[in-house]
Amino acid sequence: MGLLCQGPLGRLAAAERLVEAWYPLEAAWTASLFTAHPNPEARRRLADYAAILCVSAHPALDASLAAIGGARRCRVAPRPPARERVHVSDHLRRAIVSCGWLDAVEEGAASLPWQAAGGPVLMHPGAGSPRKRWPLGRFLALADRLRGGGRQVDFIVGPAEEDLLPELENRGERAGRPRDLSELAGRLRSTSAFIGNDSGVSHLAGWVGVPSVVIFGPSDPMRWRPCGRAVEVLRPPVACEPCFETEAQKCDAAECLNATRVEDVLQALARVCPPLPETTRPSDGNRTQAEGA
Repeated sequence: MGLLCQGPLGRLAAAERLVEAWYPLEAAWTASLFTAHPNPEARRRLADYAAILCVSAHPALDASLAAIGGARRCRVAPRPPARERVHVSDHLRRAIVSCGWLDAVEEGAASLPWQAAGGPVLMHPGAGSPRKRWPLGRFLALADRLRGGGRQVDFIVGPAEEDLLPELENRGERAGRPRDLSELAGRLRSTSAFIGNDSGVSHLAGWVGVPSVVIFGPSDPMRWRPCGRAVEVLRPPVACEPCFETEAQKCDAAECLNATRVEDVLQALARVCPPLPETTRPSDGNRTQAEGA
């Protein structure tokens, strides 16, 4: 099986042994696929495939794939309409079944088996959009509470969240910055639990099976919650509907994020993660931060 995708995702898929080959969307020859006139290199690389699943809204890509050879093709929209409350993975699964390429299969969470690790609780306070970030001060208060209970806590950030580094460093936190998704997957596998926002990192945590607490705000967990065997999603009951995909701007109150308390996250973590054995609390773990508690 081959995969045509962005380079970081392709390298991860290969490292996880999900595909036999992958092709980067950033390559010059793949760019020709979006012109409806694929170049000879594109034809050579893709001609031997007997079936092609096109998960794209781009009609030129489907036209190019049709021009390459006699492969059976099925085109699937990447996501359901914005107000349709169905998980994106279930949407794709149903679409592939309707193409006749899969028998009907049970919908639901999937992830790799988890072998409990004795590492730290790993926190990712970022997200691709600032609109989806729980306040950083509450992540810091949460870290204080966990350390006070004897747990080690580490932070990570990605390229889209380096604006968080000054405040983290001001509080004495050193945030790891994995070089790629494969390194990130390895880091997740070495943790005892993960806490983060609605982001790609949280989806990867769910995939590798680490017990996870994921804080949602303006996006709809019915559509976007991470799949996994031990994933707890937090989103407070609010009167407004999830608006991330339908409204361009953040609302002033952001109640969907701000109403989640530090205590709510601690309780969710206790539900997905085994408690620590009796330990001696670290002497410097008693810093307090009242914000959001």
